[in-house]
Amino acid sequence: MGNTKKIIILKTVIIILLFMISGTLQAEISHEAMEIFDGHGSIMLMIDQNTGEIIYGNQAAHSFYRYPGEELLNQNINEINQLSEEEVAREMAAANQEERNFFQFEHRLADGQIRHVEVYSYPQTYQDRSILFSIINDVTERTQLAERNQAINRNFYIALGAIILILLIFSGLLYRNYKKLNAKKNEIHNFNKLRQTFIDADDSLIYLKDNNLKYIFVNQKTAEFYGLKKEEMIGKDDYQISNEEFASLKERTDKEALDKMERVIEEVQVDGKIYNSNKFPVELIDGSYGVGAYIKDITEDYRQKSRLAIERNKYHQTLLSIGDGVIVINNDREIEMINHVAEDLTGWRYREAQGKNYKEILNWELSDNKLINKDTVSDIDNADGVVDPIEQAFATDKVQEIQENVILISRDGSRFHLEDSAAPIKDDNGKTRGVVFVFRDATELKKQQEEIKHLSYHDHLTGLYNRRFFKEELNRLDVPRNLPLSIIIGDINGLKLTNDVFGHTAGDKLIQRAAETFKEVCREDDIIARWGGDEFIILLPETSKKEAKSIVERIKKTYSQKDFKAITAQISLGVGTKEKREQDINKVLDVAESSMYSTKTVNKEEENIGQIESVIKNLYNKAPAEKRHAVGVKRLALKFAEFVDLDRSQVQKIGEVAYYHDIGKVAIASDLLNKEGNLTYEEYEEIKLHPVTGYRILNYFKDTISIAYDVLYHHENWDGKGYPKGLAGEKIPLMSRIVRIVETYDVMTSKYSYQEPVSSQEALAEIKEYAGSQFDPDLAEKFIEFISELKRIEEKNHDETD
Repeated sequence: MGNTKKIIILKTVIIILLFMISGTLQAEISHEAMEIFDGHGSIMLMIDQNTGEIIYGNQAAHSFYRYPGEELLNQNINEINQLSEEEVAREMAAANQEERNFFQFEHRLADGQIRHVEVYSYPQTYQDRSILFSIINDVTERTQLAERNQAINRNFYIALGAIILILLIFSGLLYRNYKKLNAKKNEIHNFNKLRQTFIDADDSLIYLKDNNLKYIFVNQKTAEFYGLKKEEMIGKDDYQISNEEFASLKERTDKEALDKMERVIEEVQVDGKIYNSNKFPVELIDGSYGVGAYIKDITEDYRQKSRLAIERNKYHQTLLSIGDGVIVINNDREIEMINHVAEDLTGWRYREAQGKNYKEILNWELSDNKLINKDTVSDIDNADGVVDPIEQAFATDKVQEIQENVILISRDGSRFHLEDSAAPIKDDNGKTRGVVFVFRDATELKKQQEEIKHLSYHDHLTGLYNRRFFKEELNRLDVPRNLPLSIIIGDINGLKLTNDVFGHTAGDKLIQRAAETFKEVCREDDIIARWGGDEFIILLPETSKKEAKSIVERIKKTYSQKDFKAITAQISLGVGTKEKREQDINKVLDVAESSMYSTKTVNKEEENIGQIESVIKNLYNKAPAEKRHAVGVKRLALKFAEFVDLDRSQVQKIGEVAYYHDIGKVAIASDLLNKEGNLTYEEYEEIKLHPVTGYRILNYFKDTISIAYDVLYHHENWDGKGYPKGLAGEKIPLMSRIVRIVETYDVMTSKYSYQEPVSSQEALAEIKEYAGSQFDPDLAEKFIEFISELKRIEEKNHDETD
């Protein structure tokens, strides 16, 4: 863009020169003219068309090609142009024949540097030699930055004013030497033609008006804009060549430049296009002032700026709205932008943070509380090798990851684990212009990672170590200095029963109570792990077998004192001890496991009795009426069994079935068991589960397994409409049929929370009514006889007592 401005300067100079010497003919270029070329900033060469020899180069050419003194004139264009000699010859021929006047080449400078150039070449005659007059424009480092455009525009206007002044002086010299110059009219004519061609090549509108605002000079682009020939515009004003509205618009700015005698710059829109209009007063030969203009079509530039502004705003809004924290830092280490997420994490608002050094905003700390960004990079490097990622991004021009254990300290003291990176921001030339710091709150992720790490070595239910960790520790601690090394293995008794009866939540409580017991009894350095579902294992370094057995007794005692639901659980424990270095630790573990299973087998029967008693006790504590009901049904069932002449073993069995028939109600909530009034459908459905639960409990113990099925079916009906399986007739076990009748009678004649008792006659009437549907008809008939006989005996005994 800067070199383009230089070309524009040269074009403008030649236009004004043409105006000043318009109508004159010259035979050769004067010494004064050559001095102007030498002093001009544009690169100009004269090249012999036949040999390619450079016969003239102005001062700008010498500076550009970097040849000292007159060495440039010793060069051949073939040595400078990177094309082959044949290609150079072909291009020169095209320029000579005026097929083309604009070229793009690569030229080599004296120091070997290759530059891309644009060349305007025109055939001319100079000192009786056929030459190409070439104007070279270096476009290697073109930039589109608006700041440079503005600077170049200012230079352009200053240069233009200076050159106009020089040319006015030069015009006086030309006038005084008119007769002398007239002899050189042919050469000047060629020069004017060259200049006109050069100016016409500009795609901007360039013209000059006199003090009456009539055109003195226009370039080809201006004529094309009005759809006229150049000679048709000379001597006319805008009202004569355009509509009144447009003419009035131009007249306003023309007069403003003349009235104020200063430059007038503005943007105007014509036929959907946007132009940058630059008008300025110009002193003419006669001392009056006219108006010069340079009008450039900036429609595409304007649109590009608009698009860039839109894109810039879009990216800005994107950075503001993304879910990560974003902070943009310039080369002065000052914050330029901070988005909403970064505001929340740092505690600093955008307006507060903008312009501050980022180290005032970002306070980092390692997890061991060592600050990492309070000093310089070298200071940071001394802090256990920790580096500031932003400073490192500046220093290395590379993306820097945030250290894993970095914590951001917010303005209010809150702490956040961070993750992500700092990346350099580069311009089009690859130079770092700042750093963008992108980060997110990884606190929850850090917690999750810690939890995952914890879970990989811990049992999620108890918080104890898991089997994997125990094995690793077993290998690590199996060293002579830890001898004697003891192992305790424990197994919870009654876990399966608890899970079956009360659900896995109750079973989990059982396991957790065991874990609590181990932690209460053992030392901090002891390794306690959950070995399996209901098994635990303890590793005791420097612990003798005697000491380990003492720990076992404390565990058993502590565990027995825990509060359990329904079942009094116990732990079977075994001990193994490694006392010598050559002993295999895995065999010691096998010894501990075998010892535990031996203890479990020996104590199983005693534990079973204690467990079933604990279940019954728990049920009676929840619902005292259930105890009265169980005892009453058992007493009546035993007498009825004798009444129907059952053998002794059956009588004994019916007593157990009657006593335990409702044991399954232990799994039902106490408020439901003691509810007054009628049950809802859902409540009744829950009550109906107690035969199955009772079956599970009784089937668990060796002493009660024989009555489990009888308890399971004690609510089956003779007609098959009972529960839980819908058995009918004699498929229902005899013991179940007997308990079905006896239990019904006891419930009807006893006081319960959900109903008032009825008389014995009313209860027997209902049993008779439902004989053959709910009850075994034969047993129902015998039970009615039994109760009647029992009443007669009781009345007789009562009378005798009286």
